[in-house]
Parts: sequence; C-alpha cells; structure tokens
Amino acid sequence: MSGLLGFNTFINPNLTRICNPNTRYPFPHRTSTNLCLNNHHHCIINATHLSSSSNKALIFRRFSSMATASPSPSTEESKPFSVLFVCLGNICRSPAAEAVFRNLVEKRGLASKFRIDSAGTIGYHEGDKADPRMRAASKNRGIEVTSISRPIKPSDFRDFDLILAMDLQNREDIMNAYEKWRFKEPLPPDAPNKVKLMCSYCKTHSEREVPDPYYGGAKGFEKVLDLLEDACESLLDSIVRSQNTSTSAST
Repeated sequence: MSGLLGFNTFINPNLTRICNPNTRYPFPHRTSTNLCLNNHHHCIINATHLSSSSNKALIFRRFSSMATASPSPSTEESKPFSVLFVCLGNICRSPAAEAVFRNLVEKRGLASKFRIDSAGTIGYHEGDKADPRMRAASKNRGIEVTSISRPIKPSDFRDFDLILAMDLQNREDIMNAYEKWRFKEPLPPDAPNKVKLMCSYCKTHSEREVPDPYYGGAKGFEKVLDLLEDACESLLDSIVRSQNTSTSAST
C-alpha cells in the first residue's frame, strides 16, 4: 500500500478522510483516526495504522452510523401513465380511440408522459390493421390510425393504469378474462377498478356506449369519432389533473 497521505484515493474511492484534531499526522504509529464511508448510509469507520519493518496495513472497524445521513436523490424519472383502449376485435373503435387520444397527447406536448395502446377481447383479427373505413374517416380529421390488432392478455392488468372498454359487453368480457387469469398467475387485486367505460368521460354526448360501426355505413364511423373525441378530451384533462394533484401532495 503506497501513498498513505492520500489513502482515500488508493484504498477505496468512496472513502473520505475526516481529520483527527488530536493527531498531527493522519497515521502516527498505532494511532486510530476516523474515516467517513461515503455511500448511501454514511458510517463512521475506525482505522488503525499498524507499522512495522515488514508491513504496513490499515484495519477498518465500523462502530456507528451517522444520524445525519441522507439518501442520495433519485434520478429515476416518473413512470408514464398507461392507457389501454379495448373493443371486440381491435380494428374499429379501440384503434381509433388510441389514435385520437395519442393525437391529443402529442398536441399538448405530453407524449413522454403517456403509454398508449389498444386491444380486443377476441383474437380473431390479430395482426391486422384497423378497418380501412375507420382509417379513412380518422384521416379526414387529421388523425392517423396505425395500430395492429391484438387480443388482451394477462399482463395488461399489471402494465396499464387505466383500461377503457367501448361498451358494456366489452367491459364484462374484460372482467371475465381477469377472473379466469387471476387463478393462473399473479394479477393485481385492484385491477378491476382500472376498467372504465369510454363514454363515462363524455361531456357533450349522452351515450353510454360507443357503438360498433362494423356493420353500418360511413355515418357510424363518424359517430364513433365524435364520441371518442369528446371522451378523450375529458379523459386527458382528468388524468392531468389527477397527476398534478398527486405531485402536489407528494411535495
């Protein structure tokens, strides 16, 4: 061991020397001095310098913790708020809801604060693009629908903060899926509380459900988009208010 006067740079880069006012030198023969271990929990270390013609060594013994220790600030960023939109086949209503909501979030400069996805209660259309009629109707409003159909899966109940069902049957199917899956793998016990009806966020429309436009004409797709734009605006406002309230409460 060399360079005893600068031992903290040779022994351990996390050690910071605390001068002992009772000694002239940091390491007189067999004299103890104190060191501070500079990690998340500061500790006092007892260091004894042993010198002889054959060797030099330091023996460290931890004997107390500093009451004034404080944790280092966390650099972990806030987890994005995650929203999942669900309909039957994930090719009409829920892809449109995902696109409408994403468009609003991006316009407000909040894209990094959200994770947005959509799914279906069945896997019949898995891997398919959204219905071309819905993509065309959305594009006329300046909204691009780009999602690929997938069915809901158990991990959705863990990964998403909010699950929006387009109609009552979708909500029932989501709940039934949860009841089936929760006996097969660990799922949050409060997951059913995450499931809401999309139209419960509407402000200017009185409909309780978003109707399936698949077997209707063009007006059906326009109606769906009217409902989704109304609900998504209110939904985003609600989430932002909730997040701001949580942040204020924590500070």
